[in-house]
Amino acid sequence: MLDDTDLRLLTLLQQNAKLTIKELAEQLGMTTTPIFERIKRMERDGVITGYVALVDPEKVGRPLVVFCNVSMPDYTPDNISGFEESIRQMPDVLEAYHLAGTIDYQLKVLVQDIKEYTLFLQQVATLPMVRVHSSAIALYTVKQSTIVPTPAKITML
Repeated sequence: MLDDTDLRLLTLLQQNAKLTIKELAEQLGMTTTPIFERIKRMERDGVITGYVALVDPEKVGRPLVVFCNVSMPDYTPDNISGFEESIRQMPDVLEAYHLAGTIDYQLKVLVQDIKEYTLFLQQVATLPMVRVHSSAIALYTVKQSTIVPTPAKITML
């Protein structure tokens, strides 16, 4: 169970995971030992799943975001697991969601240009269990966040 201090600590870490234990303790009005112990507990319990560097896609040659909507005409457990395993191996797929509705999956794909997206579509087309339903090209990003909101009762720092 997470208490208010845990949630405030998570908010701080999501905003800047490079904060030191000392800086976190100062911002939360605590000493370093309980902060360290709370972080280790949340890591052990799977609340904190990792630490990453956020990279600007344009600066590494991947400026085009495409949402690829995929349908699975023969919706079987084997087809589901086979498709999901295939998608996990595709580095251009940043996110993949299994949906309820007329579209079975939505993939967030990051590529250099339309030519590269065409190659991606050809790769997906080799998977016998699916068909591409539609694609939507993002014109620009309005909002992008990696911060999971904490419950409303918590006062933001």
